[in-house]
Amino acid sequence: MKSLKALLLCTALLLAFACHAANAEDHTSGSALYSVDLSLPFKTYSMTAKDALWSESLVRRLKYTGQVTHFVRTSLPLKVDSRTIKGAVYQAVEKTDLFYVANSDVMLKIGTRWAYSPGVGGFSMHAQKSRNYLVCLSLNGAIAFVGSSSLVQKGVVTWKGYDALIMLEE
Repeated sequence: MKSLKALLLCTALLLAFACHAANAEDHTSGSALYSVDLSLPFKTYSMTAKDALWSESLVRRLKYTGQVTHFVRTSLPLKVDSRTIKGAVYQAVEKTDLFYVANSDVMLKIGTRWAYSPGVGGFSMHAQKSRNYLVCLSLNGAIAFVGSSSLVQKGVVTWKGYDALIMLEE
């Protein structure tokens, strides 16, 4: 019980800091240019029965009752300025037109006007050490990258932002 209170306190402090320090335009102020070609053929990680059990256990332990979305790692290369990064682009299993880019914490939904940040509305990503798949809870908020993103289409999609996470570089 003590550890749960400590976790809740840390979460509350983190949220208070984030709400104080962030604004809706933070996402567009980054200087890194990102791009991914969603028209390229790609492979995806296939979740195993063990992966599904881990996801179910996580949901049960967190007492989460909402919709769960699973993202699996793809072979799509991510370009960040002049670098190519592997393993950063994930595709939703339940919504195959939805992609998550870990390095910039960005969602790409084919057919939408802009890339967007999912970091609002209680968004929560969980991964095992392998990071071959992600379990997403509370996927219901968004801040569009207005003016710093191209159309999200089957083709090259670009956006500007900060490099939030370093994955495997080529």
